[in-house]
Amino acid sequence: MTLLQKKSIVFIQLFVSISFVAVYSSGLCQQMSGQIKNPDFEASTIKPWTSVGNSPVLSAIIPYEGKQSIELRSGTLIRQQVSLKPLSHYRLTAWLKTASGSGDVRLNVHGLGPHDASVASAMAAWTQVNVDVFTGAGRQNATIEIENPENAGKNSAWADGLQLEFMGTYIPKKIAGISPPKIRNPKTDMGLTQQPNKTMDWLLDAKFGMFIHWGLYAGPGKGEWYMENGGDWNAGKGMLPEEYRKFAYPESGDVYFAADKFNADDWASLARDAGMKYMMMVTMHHDGYALFNTKARDAFSSKQTHNRDFVAEYVKSCRKYDLRVGLYKTLINWRYPGYYDIDGTDCKPNKFGYTTDPAHKENARRLKADLYEQVKELVTNYGKIDIIFWDGGWINQQGSDADAANFWESGKYQSSDNKWPVDPYIRDFDGKTQKPLGLMGMVRKYQPDVIVNPRSGWYGDFKSEEGGNPITGPVRTEEIWEKCMSIGPGWGYTPGQADSSLVMNLAQIKRMLSDCVIRNMSLLLNVGPDRHGQISMAEQHVLRETGKWLTKVGEAVYGTRGGPWDPKDGQYGYAYKGKYIYVYLLNGFKEKEFVLPALNKGQKVVGIYSLSEGNAVQFKSQADGTTILKNVKGTDPDVTVLAVHLNQNVFP
Repeated sequence: MTLLQKKSIVFIQLFVSISFVAVYSSGLCQQMSGQIKNPDFEASTIKPWTSVGNSPVLSAIIPYEGKQSIELRSGTLIRQQVSLKPLSHYRLTAWLKTASGSGDVRLNVHGLGPHDASVASAMAAWTQVNVDVFTGAGRQNATIEIENPENAGKNSAWADGLQLEFMGTYIPKKIAGISPPKIRNPKTDMGLTQQPNKTMDWLLDAKFGMFIHWGLYAGPGKGEWYMENGGDWNAGKGMLPEEYRKFAYPESGDVYFAADKFNADDWASLARDAGMKYMMMVTMHHDGYALFNTKARDAFSSKQTHNRDFVAEYVKSCRKYDLRVGLYKTLINWRYPGYYDIDGTDCKPNKFGYTTDPAHKENARRLKADLYEQVKELVTNYGKIDIIFWDGGWINQQGSDADAANFWESGKYQSSDNKWPVDPYIRDFDGKTQKPLGLMGMVRKYQPDVIVNPRSGWYGDFKSEEGGNPITGPVRTEEIWEKCMSIGPGWGYTPGQADSSLVMNLAQIKRMLSDCVIRNMSLLLNVGPDRHGQISMAEQHVLRETGKWLTKVGEAVYGTRGGPWDPKDGQYGYAYKGKYIYVYLLNGFKEKEFVLPALNKGQKVVGIYSLSEGNAVQFKSQADGTTILKNVKGTDPDVTVLAVHLNQNVFP
């Protein structure tokens, strides 16, 4: 099986954003992997790749496939030059992985002027990313780069299996009028069909949500992967469960997960004040500590250690403040040695000292059974759940989530001959077929309208782009996307989350949210409360400032859709709703006038006003159908939002 045949769960597709659409010649799609030398890093050196910063390392420990991958330490970049044809469309594909899921590893294409492109991933599982590149009229040399920028945790990243495809010739064509957007057509995977567009609408309407990473790892305050990496990813040693669990008890002193100041109303009211419309709480991370009341056989939970069901308190507060309810649940659990040795015959490299043991196959089965039992508890004990964020669907922290779907049985049904059967008392059955339900089959049985991301191994209802890398490219309408990132350094609490110099500032949040809105995406922004359960004042302050901004421009955010024209990266973009087109002028746009593209026949502009400034904007309609907006730049240096009122709806 080639890399292109492998199924990618997280598919990040970015096109260079310019003010025209592309027409391709038919029948032209051929592989051009020969353009990249040493694309899978199987040679004895990295040549002809060259490096900048810290020296990269060929790694035999964590390849995606084959024998080696390239390991990039924090502050490392490798590059290679390739020759591209003029007026052509190429697709560059790579498999990327980060150490902890908190930093970004980036795939860049430079040397093409306005056609430069970039994509990034912060996933801790191997994730396939794709970037579409268009060339101009002259034959050009492009530079392909893989970069792991400096990050606070000094964490490594890996890359493997690059491919470059020639997709066809490319003819620029100017936009004339408003074209109907491409429609999302729900797909079927593993016997289960994606939720219909009507069910998905609330996420596109909401636009902005709060993610919360909180658990035992908040005690030591070195990130949510502390159990596995001890706060130092390069140390190569994790904490065994009996040692790690000490953080749940007062005897651990200053690293005790006290939760003594936890008040779910504080979290939910902050989300409301920030202008957020939904929340997502980590119910259990990879360390296996559940923040809810679970009766699973091998459970370790807050009900046992604190006599509290934090998830129940959180859900109650979400509803009190009229916020959609989201639950994060990981599939994996580091407390089970069988996770690294599911057949009991080949224990994969790990940081806990686990070695091959035939008993691990049964241990892996128990891990799976606990997952099913806990997921059923989450979807039956807390009322209506609007959205689920799966994580950790890969096995041995290798491969992709899709590669492990056979183990988890992530789709509609379980198989009668699966090697890791779920206990009969845990199984749930389809009311019509009486077949045992798989993970998503069970979820849909009890929460028929819930929407989920793809990290369980099933295709997912929406796609997730993770990490703080900039969002680029056109409007995304054929799939629904959520941008997921952290407001501070890392996901789980670190002291840096209390340092305002390390927390996103208002300008950065405004820019990220604007980039999401104009591309038809939502933004899920993470906070990491401390061991007491409190969100830092630095994060609280900037979130409340964001809420104040949204009170002014909210009509251009909530309930809108990206478009009707593609944005220009870093300069401007559009959203629309009813009879309004909203123009977002970003800090890269320096002109005093803005030209609105031509409308359709019968449509005309009847008025324009600035949401940012609260004043009318002068305009002049042109003979070619365009409209010139005058004196558009206001006093906000970050984002200016204009409302263009039409005489009829943007789309009938």
